Amino acid sequence: MATYQIKTLIGKEEWQQITQVRAHEFISDNATQDAGPSPVEYLCGSVNSCIGISAAMIIKGHRLNVTNFKIETAAETEKLPHSQSKIKEMTLKISFDSDLDQMRKKKFIEHVLWVSTVYQSLKEAFPIKIEY
Repeated sequence: MATYQIKTLIGKEEWQQITQVRAHEFISDNATQDAGPSPVEYLCGSVNSCIGISAAMIIKGHRLNVTNFKIETAAETEKLPHSQSKIKEMTLKISFDSDLDQMRKKKFIEHVLWVSTVYQSLKEAFPIKIEY
C-alpha cells in the first residue's frame, strides 16, 4: 500500500493551477490559456503512464519479446447543467510489436490492464474502450 501527498494551489494567471508532487511541479490550465495540459489531459496521461509502467514490468518480469509499446488515448466529455461536464467515455488504442500469437497478445493486454492501478480505479467511473 502507498500513500500519495499532492499539493495544488491557484496560480497567478487565470485558471492556472500549480501542483507539487515531491520535488516535481507542474501547471494545469485550460485550452484557452494553454500554459499546460488540462486536468482531463493529465488524467489521460496518467492512464497511459500507469498502463505503460505496468506493461514494462510484465515485459521485464516475463522476459517477453514486446517492443514499441504505445498507448493513444482519447476522452470525450459531455456537458451537464450549471457549466459542469464529465468524461463520457475514454478510448485507449494499444499497439506494440511482438512475436506473440493473437491469443497471447490478448492475454498480455488483459494482464497489463489488470495490474494497472489507475485503469482499475477509473474503469468503473465511465466506459473505457480498449482497441489493439
